[in-house]
Amino acid sequence: MRALGLFVVVFPMLSLPCLADTPGKAEPLADCRALIASVPDVTTTQDTVIEDIDGGCRATNLSWSQNSYVQYRADEIILLSPDLLRTLPTGELFVAADLTLKGVRAVPQTNSPLQDYIISLSSTGIDLHLAYTTDPADRTGKVDFELDAGRLGRLALSAKLTDLDTTDVRLTDLTEVTGRLDHLEASLEDEGLVASIFAPPILSTLPFDEDPRPAIAAGQEAVVAKLESWPEATMTPKSLAVLSDLIRAFPKPEGDWTVTIDSNPGISLQTLYGGTRSAFAGALEGTTITATGGPAAQ
Repeated sequence: MRALGLFVVVFPMLSLPCLADTPGKAEPLADCRALIASVPDVTTTQDTVIEDIDGGCRATNLSWSQNSYVQYRADEIILLSPDLLRTLPTGELFVAADLTLKGVRAVPQTNSPLQDYIISLSSTGIDLHLAYTTDPADRTGKVDFELDAGRLGRLALSAKLTDLDTTDVRLTDLTEVTGRLDHLEASLEDEGLVASIFAPPILSTLPFDEDPRPAIAAGQEAVVAKLESWPEATMTPKSLAVLSDLIRAFPKPEGDWTVTIDSNPGISLQTLYGGTRSAFAGALEGTTITATGGPAAQ
């Protein structure tokens, strides 16, 4: 399973190409069956159950294709949001949303039903949860994301934002959201999670006919050197040591790690979307990075 594909899994019903061009003008969806039918490339079977529930929709036994070679399957999907069936077709950004996917698997398509079945038996089911809330009056927001891969481990992210402005922002243009990131916490419990899910798409950018280890080591040291150049006010030596251990452990950082970023007056979202180096350097002023944890005991 590829890390980039996870975003296809998490956002299939939050960013649809079939959304209306003019916000507020589309007809509301009739029910949750109509919602599922509006999602491109979704496949249902006789075992699929789609139902309207309090606050949103629930569906079981769904699959959808990322491309002709990989198909995603989910045991259960639950999408909750205020006035979901009216808001989704308009393309407007939800005030709040809660998306849960259970038992997600990526299954390569081999054109052999037997091989597809054998591969599915050995694939690891992943549970994903994405939830966010916004307060337009206070211009604040909170985002939580969790990926639970069972025996492979767990990744959790939590963020708090201020000066948040989502006015006239559509689901297909989320980079138009402006605001400041005040707090971000990332927690990783790794027992093979990074090596199985996140490392492959990164390593695939390296030359296929060369030993990747020298390039990996060089990249690790370049990142560590950059962190060492940051002022101690941003990150203490103890946190730097922990973060350096985490980076040098890639692609198998097995252990428990937590990284927290607190910023006052906050880091501009525009800088995070793709600001200049000078803008990012400026964002470090007033920012504190704390790292704790370490590798698993041998």
